[in-house]
Amino acid sequence: MDQRHVVLQDIYKGLLSGAPLNKGHHEVVAIICPFMTSEDMHEASSRSERDESCDLDNMSSLRCPAGLLKRHSYNDRQKETACLQLSLIEMMSSHVHSPSRGVHEDCMGILRVLLEEMDLVSQLISLFGDQDKLLSLLAVKCVSSLVLFQITITDTLNEVWQKMCFQAFRERPDSSAMNGCLWSLTAVVKGVFKGTFQRKTEILESLFTSFDPAFNALYATMFSLSPSGMNQEPLTYTKEGDNVTTNLVSFIDLLEVFVAARTKLRICFPVQRLLFQQAVLALRMVASPVQYLVKKKLLALFKRCLLQKAGEDFFKGEVDSSLKHDGNLKSDMLALANGVLQSVHAGWLQDIPVSPKPSFFGGTEVLGNSNVEGGPDLVMLRAASLILIKSLEYKVQNSTTEEGVADLLSYLCLLKLFLKKHLKSASLSQHLLHPCAWVSVIFMEQDDDMIEAAKALLILHLHFRRLSGIISDGVDSTGSLTQLTHENGCNPHCMFFLFLSSVAFDHTVLLDFLISTETCFLEYFVKYLKLVREDWEHFCTACHYCDSVSSETGEQNAACSENACGSKTISQDDQACRQLVFPVAENVLESESPESQTKCNVKYSDGPLVDYGSSDESGSDLVEPVCLATGKQCSEGLQDDSFKIGNSVCQSGDKDQTLSKHCQVTGDQGMLMHSSLRDNMLYDSLTSSGGMFNKSIMCLMGLRKAVTRLQRRNLFPYNPTALLKLLIQIETKSGLTDDRL
Repeated sequence: MDQRHVVLQDIYKGLLSGAPLNKGHHEVVAIICPFMTSEDMHEASSRSERDESCDLDNMSSLRCPAGLLKRHSYNDRQKETACLQLSLIEMMSSHVHSPSRGVHEDCMGILRVLLEEMDLVSQLISLFGDQDKLLSLLAVKCVSSLVLFQITITDTLNEVWQKMCFQAFRERPDSSAMNGCLWSLTAVVKGVFKGTFQRKTEILESLFTSFDPAFNALYATMFSLSPSGMNQEPLTYTKEGDNVTTNLVSFIDLLEVFVAARTKLRICFPVQRLLFQQAVLALRMVASPVQYLVKKKLLALFKRCLLQKAGEDFFKGEVDSSLKHDGNLKSDMLALANGVLQSVHAGWLQDIPVSPKPSFFGGTEVLGNSNVEGGPDLVMLRAASLILIKSLEYKVQNSTTEEGVADLLSYLCLLKLFLKKHLKSASLSQHLLHPCAWVSVIFMEQDDDMIEAAKALLILHLHFRRLSGIISDGVDSTGSLTQLTHENGCNPHCMFFLFLSSVAFDHTVLLDFLISTETCFLEYFVKYLKLVREDWEHFCTACHYCDSVSSETGEQNAACSENACGSKTISQDDQACRQLVFPVAENVLESESPESQTKCNVKYSDGPLVDYGSSDESGSDLVEPVCLATGKQCSEGLQDDSFKIGNSVCQSGDKDQTLSKHCQVTGDQGMLMHSSLRDNMLYDSLTSSGGMFNKSIMCLMGLRKAVTRLQRRNLFPYNPTALLKLLIQIETKSGLTDDRL
């Protein structure tokens, strides 16, 4: 090991320990500056010994010629030394804000010499496209740290670095120098974003404004790798292992930093709005010949944009509430949502490639076991599903025009067809017999995404209820809306029951979600409890339906293989979907005949739906079994005479005959609407041991007790009074007590 390596190691150890370097600034520069000769080191050391404070204008004579840096004939020892030198320069830039005054002064002085006297940025830029990837990466990181240092001391950008980036951004997508410039720009923006700069907003404004002209052209160039563009440059876009993939990955990272700066710092400039306003151009990338990694990363970016979680990996702080509001964010989010829906309408979902192999922390293989049955890449399925669902949510919340229920459900139908195309493995098909089970199957590995999906679907359901003309006093008397949301896999009651089932009805899991700040579970849970309070009839209907599907699944598994069951379910769902795929001729909800809407005229009092005190007086047994999968009608229409069930009044011709018939079918297919759910006998069926109704209410009661205990001890992180009030109201409606449970 030569003397230079020994000195470099001493400097490294000194930086780690926080001790002053005890060397002159120019002497250290001569040691850590890449590819300087021993003679240069000796001359710099002599100058430092004579007068460290002198101007040393002749220091420029020690600059390493750019041609020497660009050469590729250096040996392994030189390359190893250069990598260590570049690492030390970057390390010093991170120690500029060291609490140790000696280390701070040493780093400041050394970096000033490198930046101003040695003009190291101009020399290292020539390594951005070097064939040695490690040396090129370290040069990019070193230049980025020097640019950030210059911003720290002068509040200005490095002109040489800017010029290099402008030039690279005008080159082809496979340019070797473009990746270095993209990576460097991302690092600089991220450094300003996370740094402690006093004028952070002004610095980013100058940065974004200066790159605006070049970035507009770059955006169009990078996302022009569509099938139409492929015909023009086929070799460039299909070559394996070329620079296109690397440049696209770096470009997507840069876009995320731009969006993160917008949502976290609430600053908005044209370069930050491109992804929102020209989303269709970027979404076309899924049909291009670029590698699967690029498409996966792009979908993840769109998902984070719609969830407003861009930059969560590198920015952990909360948004400063004192910052000014971004007035364009709402309109841009709506533009992004419209772009997604436009692409879905044009068949975008079918263009999304989904690997048949699962994703294991970036890999697709289990070493030593090639027979592991995994299934599709759920990361891609989650991203595509959330992109569409959140786009629909933004559409219904912010659009000035009222979209028809059937039109919106058409998008969910297309999503279901997309999921059925890829969820074909036996391990997944057996869990998808229930049409709403896809949320639990796809999102269970990612709880924050699962709650976001459930909340968005709940908002869509509430929007459907508001638009539907058959809803009165919070009750859908014909059941058509419930049927449609069920057929399209977005019934909020079923999704909630399946979620509880997936966590074994453990109320402590719900408690963890309520306390955690990593998900939006509180917002979703409160919205859902309010829906249950207003839509109690269909809450009970969904309970009974889930129990029936569970029982039916067991019978089907005993009669046929898992593969046959899965294909049967898929064909039934596809038949229902084809009725809703674009274009929709008329609103399905308006097709109900007046006769069907007047078959059951139900009136409600303010009390519970069922008179639980008289439940023992019922003379009938449990409800007769029905085939929910085929959708066959199992009861005739109700007659005209009336009788009382609990606090409701129904029209019927024969009381005893009607009590033995408990359900009717609304529509040709779909979920059976139980018209006599308030019957005491059906209540006993719902509250039987092991039933969905019993388990769900018991879980909510356990949650209410746990929250109350924590509140009494002042251990709950926020005031849960409103939440407890909703839970108590649900318990009161159920009529269940600890004794019955």
